[in-house]
Amino acid sequence: MRETLKFTPCAFFSLMVVLPLSLTACADGASASDSRECKVPVINGNVSLQPSCVYHQEIMITRSHTTLDCRGAILDGRNEKSFGIVVNSKGKPLSDVTIKNCKIQHYTHSGIRITSDIAANKLSPDHAENYRRTPTRVNLESVEVTGSGRVGIYFDDYVTHSTLKNSVVRDSYMSGIYLEHSSRNNAIVGNQIINNGHESFGKGKREGLAVDSSAYNLIEGNRFESNGAGGVFLYKNCGEHFSTGKSVIRWQHSDHNVIRNNTFVNEPVGIWLASRQNRDLSGFDCGDKPRDGSGKYFNDYADDNLVEGNRFVGEGVRVRSEGRNNKLNYIKMWADEY
Repeated sequence: MRETLKFTPCAFFSLMVVLPLSLTACADGASASDSRECKVPVINGNVSLQPSCVYHQEIMITRSHTTLDCRGAILDGRNEKSFGIVVNSKGKPLSDVTIKNCKIQHYTHSGIRITSDIAANKLSPDHAENYRRTPTRVNLESVEVTGSGRVGIYFDDYVTHSTLKNSVVRDSYMSGIYLEHSSRNNAIVGNQIINNGHESFGKGKREGLAVDSSAYNLIEGNRFESNGAGGVFLYKNCGEHFSTGKSVIRWQHSDHNVIRNNTFVNEPVGIWLASRQNRDLSGFDCGDKPRDGSGKYFNDYADDNLVEGNRFVGEGVRVRSEGRNNKLNYIKMWADEY
């Protein structure tokens, strides 16, 4: 957290103090109905926020076995703060974190980010070591993330066994949800992912859920509606921005995912497997070896995925598969049947 919080009569809410279990955040020593700005600390243990509060800070969670129940409180970045809530292992093991009942809006990067905060050039060649040092079993439940300046909810590289359920992600500038490279065994279940990815300034449009070199995930029972480029796109990033030295060449493909019983409404493309297979990526500064002499096209991989029981409303392409061995069994559905 970049912001330095001032000490208040709630002295235990400084950044450096560890909260005891089952505390409720107060606002400068005032009641929940007080109009003064509410303050929050770095949180661990079981912590609840005041339901009537509007918090304008960034919340950092860095310890295992932490539950944050916002109880309907609002976190508002006012288009000034970068992240609403960050679960950050800081390169150490971290697990069993729950975040629920939060309304998060107007952060310039993401409403929620789960990360190890390990720089690309500091990742170990031993993948098991990277998994060990990255958050696992992080559960996001009944959260609302709106108006993010980049991605709404970001599952960073090597995040595993984590869940987003019964939540709303809408009006993100880029993708609503992002599963980053080397993440796996995560679940996106029962959510509404609406009106994300309508980028401006000529940068193109994005999908509601981006699956970038992420495998063995469950995407089930969600509603995708009116996202810029489409609903769910699976692909292997080509190692873009390679010349910056901050890129990671992907070793894992977007394989063995299950996309089941979702509803897609007014999506240009509902589900696209290997969405970058035939896309001109000459401007992406890729680190992968191109498959053509012009350097425009790169092999994409989204194989052995299961797509079944999905419903589609409105015009647009239902499912586009440019990978291999994908099993497709979906339900076409017209608007007058919805």
